[in-house]
Amino acid sequence: MFNPLTPQSMRIAYLIPEFPGQTHIWMWREITHLRAWGTEIDIFSTKHPSPDVKAKHDFADAQAYYLWKQNIFNNIIDIFIAICWAITRPFSLYKAIKLALTIDVEAPRWHVIALVPIACILARCCVARAIKHMHCHSCGNSAILAIMLKQLTGISYSLTLNANLEWWGGGMKEKFTNAAFIIAITKKLEQEVRLNYPLQQNQVLLGRIGVDTEKWNPQLYESNHKTNNQTFYILTVGRLHTSKGHDTLIQAVKCLVDAGKFVHLTIIGAGSELENLRTLAAQLEIFHLIEFTGTLSENQIIQKMCQVDAFVLASHAEPLGVVYMEAMAMSVATIGTNAGGVPEIITDTQDGLLVAPRDVTALTRALKLLIENPTLKMQLARNGRASIIERFDSRIGAATLREKIINQINTGA
Repeated sequence: MFNPLTPQSMRIAYLIPEFPGQTHIWMWREITHLRAWGTEIDIFSTKHPSPDVKAKHDFADAQAYYLWKQNIFNNIIDIFIAICWAITRPFSLYKAIKLALTIDVEAPRWHVIALVPIACILARCCVARAIKHMHCHSCGNSAILAIMLKQLTGISYSLTLNANLEWWGGGMKEKFTNAAFIIAITKKLEQEVRLNYPLQQNQVLLGRIGVDTEKWNPQLYESNHKTNNQTFYILTVGRLHTSKGHDTLIQAVKCLVDAGKFVHLTIIGAGSELENLRTLAAQLEIFHLIEFTGTLSENQIIQKMCQVDAFVLASHAEPLGVVYMEAMAMSVATIGTNAGGVPEIITDTQDGLLVAPRDVTALTRALKLLIENPTLKMQLARNGRASIIERFDSRIGAATLREKIINQINTGA
């Protein structure tokens, strides 16, 4: 399944906004698998990531062509050359301009019109590099660029839908109907697309994103966790944002301490809520039991996974939640919330535990269950890894995408 022959002419492009970002790890896994199977991939990005979101993973120095460069003089030159090139295709350029003037999006109209010269830069580069297909990892403005690319060159594109439909700024009918296919990362998203947009049966499909279970494998790493230690170690990974429910987890830790449990919480991530969370921990008098690490690399996160008893992410809603998969792949007992796409990963009491979002009592109860039942903790950890290997290895989603792209290139359908 994972190593079919690749057509020699299969040179494709990826369009990823602000690459490489810290959250692009699962996209990089996909790219890595496709390249290993013989696919030539050029990565395009809208602009350089800001320092606060730039990846700290191994792929932080990966090559990408930036449509908007950091030097304004270079941008002026690129736009001038690209517009001169596009003028030789007047009808195609007219269609791109018409799209910018008519597509129903939430952004100001001039923002969309400003995408036209950027699309011309993208189109000229793709033609020069003999790109056969563009895969876009965004359904926002990058998807509009992908439509314009198709209008300017005839190069097909596909989309990965990895978050709620309302997050993408509108224009979804045009973005979806012009795509060769759309990969929805959850059943819920797939059903919503089928229900709300006039698409062909094979134009939308379920394609799981995932984790490289060969790398995220506890047997490859030496565990530093002392199983006879009285302290129960908890880990969470996620942006320090109100939606991630870190405050709920901190309050649950307080409840455990009040119940006489010895616990320690490590929070990996950065964001605007850092000071609020630190203040909450201090007010609850458990600041000394919480470690705020900031953003870490993939390898550093793996090492942290080897040192803990349980992983918790108390998000209010996750489209899916790769970090749950990563914890489960490392055989760490995992607790998530029964909101968004998380129940498509975790089956409650079988390979993890699910609680309601914002429910401190329920989360405390779930953690207490793992503390007091080491056999259950180990069973969930073991079943969790087996479940991820079977359903969410990153090679599965990459193979699905690859098969669709090959079919699109070979048949145009």
